[in-house]
Amino acid sequence: MSYIVYDLETSGLEPQWNVPLQAALIHCDDNLQPLSELSLRCRLPAHIVPAPGALLTTGIGPAQLEQAPMSSTEMLIAIAKALSAWAPSTVIGYNTIRFDEDMLRHAFFTHLLPPYATQLGGHRRADLLTMVRAVAMLEPPAITVPINPIGKPSFKLGDICRSNGIALAEHEAHDALADTRATLALFRHLRQFAPATVAMMLANADKANPNRMLAGGEVLLLGGASKLSPIVGITPNPTVATSWATVDLTIDPAGYLDGSADEIARLLSGPGPRPLRLVRTNAQPILLAYAQGCHALPPDQRDAALYHERAARIRDHSGFRASLAAAMANRFADREPSPYPEASLYGGGFLSHEDARLSGRWHASPWEARPAIAAQFTDERLKAFANRLMLLESPQAMSPVAWQKGQAWLRERLTTEAEVPWLTLQQALRQVGELRAGLSKEGVSKHSHLDEIERWLRQRSQYFQLAA
Repeated sequence: MSYIVYDLETSGLEPQWNVPLQAALIHCDDNLQPLSELSLRCRLPAHIVPAPGALLTTGIGPAQLEQAPMSSTEMLIAIAKALSAWAPSTVIGYNTIRFDEDMLRHAFFTHLLPPYATQLGGHRRADLLTMVRAVAMLEPPAITVPINPIGKPSFKLGDICRSNGIALAEHEAHDALADTRATLALFRHLRQFAPATVAMMLANADKANPNRMLAGGEVLLLGGASKLSPIVGITPNPTVATSWATVDLTIDPAGYLDGSADEIARLLSGPGPRPLRLVRTNAQPILLAYAQGCHALPPDQRDAALYHERAARIRDHSGFRASLAAAMANRFADREPSPYPEASLYGGGFLSHEDARLSGRWHASPWEARPAIAAQFTDERLKAFANRLMLLESPQAMSPVAWQKGQAWLRERLTTEAEVPWLTLQQALRQVGELRAGLSKEGVSKHSHLDEIERWLRQRSQYFQLAA
């Protein structure tokens, strides 16, 4: 088995409205020795306003966003090619399943590339942050978790690395290549000092393993951010096979077993202790047999007999299972679909095989041939993305009418005063003011950086006001 360790630095936090600006990937063999290394930077697409807070965190200046060697499309194509060439591998990073994976999926989607590239060709997905949490719970001597200034455990990559003898200076953090190399070093540390937990977590990177465990009806342990809970698997979501409903066995089921589907639905998201927990089996859950990890439970929670009795009572209650399945199936039934194509990756349906084939042909063709190919898409989202990419990367290949429509769209996108989910130039300028108010007077370099960001945002605003 080989590994792809990677990290992204992005224009903001919301994946639908942002893109990666920097990427680093290291392809390793089974011994975690590097085989290939890729470090990429791209220019900011014209329709995206970078979050000032993200630029302040990464230290990236606006000039760097405009002078990078690659376009966003070129960088994403390079990432997609590397993922394909290095398959099959375990694709791993630090907090990647919660953040980088979603960012990469949406970026591939809006750039006519396979959205689920990290799950194609035999790839598995793993997350080193999840593995660090598992080791901290199950084999605490193997990892030092530092305490932050407010007295809480810190699982930030830089803090964890420095506490375990891995070099990652403050000024290096949030550089994609530095973070990727540090992640690889941390992975080696875990494999050396906690091999059993690492092996268990790598097995859970294959969704078949958690699916099989949850379907078995046995008492299991499920790990969260900092503790393990005894649970039993009940039923998969009728509409999403990789989402399993489980029950926390420390809570007496008598209070909910006879509840209606509506009452049970409220237990999935209501306040207070939740007896029901959803497990994403394709997101490398911390899931293990009770006997394998009960040593990590508080002494007053090691009551195997009680948990087995409750698990049997829940399993035998067919009405509860039926109500729970109905609650999950109807959970988001009344959610309105987004009117914006970039926010429709999960709610707008999978791409057809024909549209996927046309996307590949679109990328392989010269720019002047692409409008005709885009017209053949049956998925209106892909037509919108194709037109956008033409405007951003090859406007000379567009018809005058299409170019004028594109310019009007771009101006509206960046300067609208309507309530929109993406960041506009005026919203970004307000954020600069909020960030500046929160900085100490001693942070001279950060004040200077914010001044640079503000000047750039004002120049962009003036340009589009003149264009209008």
